[in-house]
Amino acid sequence: MKKFALSIATAAVIVSGCGDGNEETGGNNQNDQNNQNQEVNEEPEVDLADNEDNENDELNTDLDTNDENDGLDTNDNNAADGLDTESDEEAEAVLDQDIENFSLNVTLVDDTQWDFNYTPAQEEGEEPEANITGSDIELEGEQAAEEMETYLSHFHVDAATEQEEITSQIAETFEFNEEDIQEYTLTIDFPEQENETEWSWSQDQEDNGEDDQDAEDNNDGMDIGNDDENNNG
Repeated sequence: MKKFALSIATAAVIVSGCGDGNEETGGNNQNDQNNQNQEVNEEPEVDLADNEDNENDELNTDLDTNDENDGLDTNDNNAADGLDTESDEEAEAVLDQDIENFSLNVTLVDDTQWDFNYTPAQEEGEEPEANITGSDIELEGEQAAEEMETYLSHFHVDAATEQEEITSQIAETFEFNEEDIQEYTLTIDFPEQENETEWSWSQDQEDNGEDDQDAEDNNDGMDIGNDDENNNG
């Protein structure tokens, strides 16, 4: 009887031990499941500061790209402006063109005569030849050469310069009022030209040209009148 009771007690202990093991195992499994669910349900932390930094970096990159594009556009515009400037640039100063001779004769409306002549030195060591004559003035030699070189460094014409620009340049460079110029003759021997280039102008020529045009208009009017009379006849 004692042996049977001992066996029952032993069996009870074994069963109790198995039950505790299952409960512990079940508990562990439940904890693992809860931990997994918690890891799945937890949302990842978002660093707003990092996002703002990233957005700022993207914005700065876009701004830098725009600045670079603006820089390219500016350079292109500057290049285009440079081309326009070169195309509109005035002729090189006469003194810088290594001319072989310069001669200008100006007559003012008060009949005053002005002459400006300059021939650069032909060889090293020689002095240029120059003279300036006008109303109560007569310069020669070194003083005249210095004056003429100053004038010619500000006189921007070449063989292709038109008559109207020549007149303006003479008045501006040699300090005349354009309205006071009655006539002038300018001769320049440019090195690239076979012959000297000459410009001549006078107010009388312009006045005669306008008178001739008026005369032609008047003759046309007379012809029209005669044609009308002939047609009526």
